[in-house]
Amino acid sequence: MAFLFSPKSRAFKDESLESYLLRVVAENFFDTYEQLSLAIREELHELDFEAHGAFPVDLKRLNVYHAKHNSHFRMRALSLLETLLDLPPHELQKLALLRSSRTFVGGMSAVHRNGVDIPLSFIRYADEEGIESVPICPQCIKEDPYIRQIWHLKPINACAKHECELLHQCPECQLPINYIENESITHCACGFEFATALSAKADNQAVLLSRSLFDGDALSNNPLLFMGTSATHRFAALLWFYKRHEVYFEDLAHASISYFENWPIGFDQELDEISKGAELGLIDLFNRTSFKFIFGDLILDSQCLLPEGKEPHFIYIGLMKYICKLVESHPKSKKPNVADMLVSVAETAVLLSTPHEQVYRLYQDGVLASGYRQKMKQRVDPYIGVFYLRQVIEYKCSFGSDRQGMYLSAW
Repeated sequence: MAFLFSPKSRAFKDESLESYLLRVVAENFFDTYEQLSLAIREELHELDFEAHGAFPVDLKRLNVYHAKHNSHFRMRALSLLETLLDLPPHELQKLALLRSSRTFVGGMSAVHRNGVDIPLSFIRYADEEGIESVPICPQCIKEDPYIRQIWHLKPINACAKHECELLHQCPECQLPINYIENESITHCACGFEFATALSAKADNQAVLLSRSLFDGDALSNNPLLFMGTSATHRFAALLWFYKRHEVYFEDLAHASISYFENWPIGFDQELDEISKGAELGLIDLFNRTSFKFIFGDLILDSQCLLPEGKEPHFIYIGLMKYICKLVESHPKSKKPNVADMLVSVAETAVLLSTPHEQVYRLYQDGVLASGYRQKMKQRVDPYIGVFYLRQVIEYKCSFGSDRQGMYLSAW
């Protein structure tokens, strides 16, 4: 028997967990989420003593990824709540954002929902000034009053359905809109009804990103939008672009779509410009200069997702093709050139698609030569340029393009 009434409208597949719980609050005539949570905790205490303390009193701490130590008890608490609401198994867990074991560009944390990994830094909760805001589409609220999970994503600033800009501030009091703080989906704290608000027409690129980020676009040749690119890979590409070009989230849709529309031509031209100007910035010869000194974290950041899926990311593929072409177009000569730069153990591991241990083994077996004389019994620093780029790429190419990470066995 259900302890609580569940909302007449079942949880929508694109609804946020916090939104659904606020609808439970309204259905059961509680004034605040805190009252509901205390009632739930009291009931959970009888059902599962360990899990009851994992159910948060504060709505902003509700989602599973907020769990500080272990999300197991939080998941158990949600499962018990499904029983109290007489919901099908995993109904609430499908709405939750879970901690993901995968990491994005440069080791950045990720959350997981419905088979998609999303950068944690993309989850909208507080802006740069610390003022919480979760924008809404007034027309969506008017049709079905619930919060869409996609509105929690910082790159999203337009409604794909109504092609209008998302509303960030209340038209009445000008305060940031945040249903979690106000505990109201349909109204601002000042009493203004969001469904009555006017919405401006959105930029076409912003609408396109909102429409294609999860589902893809079958007609597009843009690798960021193409249906053949997974949603997780799209997020990885967006984060890579955001980190490399340091654009504002408001401009991210337009800038990223335009950039990847010309992929990889624009990317290659960008790297060509750096290569041509590399000699002007040299302090020492190329064969004593690290790749990072000229190109920054280009190689490390190309590994957009860890662990990788079955298919390498299109950014990684684009970079590998460029570096192979760079080495081919700069043959070895008496005077060191740009292909003779030094790459670190970490960069070599990315280039060869293999663990650090494999790189150390290649070095110990004399396959890779060090650009510097190493001290006896001292491990090579994994982040200092030590191996010649030319040698690493030539070794990689000797195995063919279809043999990823197969070099030396461990015995």
